[in-house]
Amino acid sequence: MPGKDVLLRSQVLHSMNVLDTPPEETFDRITRLASASIGVPIALVSLVDEDRQWFKSVCGLDMRETPIAHSFCGHAVEGNDPLIIPDATRDARFADNPFVVGEEAIRFYAGVPLRSSEGVRVGTVCVLDRIPRTLTAKQLEILRDLAAITAHELELRRVASTDALTGAWNRRMLDMVATNEFNRARRVGRPFSVAIVDIDHFKLVNDRFGHEAGDGALFAFADIFRKVMRTEDWLFRIGGEEFAAVLIGAGRNAAADAMDRFRREIAGRAFVADRGTFTLTMSGAVAQAANDDGTPAATLPQLLDIVDRGLYRAKSEGRNRIVAVT
Repeated sequence: MPGKDVLLRSQVLHSMNVLDTPPEETFDRITRLASASIGVPIALVSLVDEDRQWFKSVCGLDMRETPIAHSFCGHAVEGNDPLIIPDATRDARFADNPFVVGEEAIRFYAGVPLRSSEGVRVGTVCVLDRIPRTLTAKQLEILRDLAAITAHELELRRVASTDALTGAWNRRMLDMVATNEFNRARRVGRPFSVAIVDIDHFKLVNDRFGHEAGDGALFAFADIFRKVMRTEDWLFRIGGEEFAAVLIGAGRNAAADAMDRFRREIAGRAFVADRGTFTLTMSGAVAQAANDDGTPAATLPQLLDIVDRGLYRAKSEGRNRIVAVT
């Protein structure tokens, strides 16, 4: 399983709704400007996922992605500063790289990391050449500015996918994440699961303690998920007090156990409001979305129907429980 930093980067990257999307003029302008202003034949907006680097924009190369093992940008996102390689043949990290010794014959690389609002490095704006060279201070400043513009554009897309009240992802984002995870499950051969949970008797909270207390409880619910679940787990608000979750790399039973730990954490918390203190419980259901080899178990609409029926079962059996369904 990839490390925590890699999983966090991948989740932030996927939240930007940009992987595997068609070329866009917004980003193509960035690479054209980088190539022309610095005087190099190749410029990229490169995004670094768990197992590959994918190019949102390409100027001067005929490809859209490469394995992470061959990636210059995979090294660039490991540090805070720009990565500059004057001559890759003289750098032990890249001297035997296929893009150095192969027909592309890359010699020069310079990449500035793209940072999310919380500082996670998700990719680079980078320039490459087939002859050794370096950057002037002015050229490096241009590359930094183009990276800042690119990061801002990516962050705008991310904000549009967030529920304003809770900070959880929204329903539109669930569709995108599920599509990405089905593709990635096939590519890397691992499972994932989907859950739906609902806060029990939430209307009573609003009626007795007020809507401000209810809003605070919804925010706290999502915040507890972020704190007690894994970095790679996703939470989506899909209704008033209804949430969905995607649990990466988890089969049905492991996902059900994880969601049940979250349920117990919610049930054990006291929520404080102006009119008093109250507790919450939740009910939910979990289904496996992709099998252990990455094969899809069902489509997302089918999965949501399955877990929704499981949620109804959990409520009919007494609430405050998580059920695993097939």
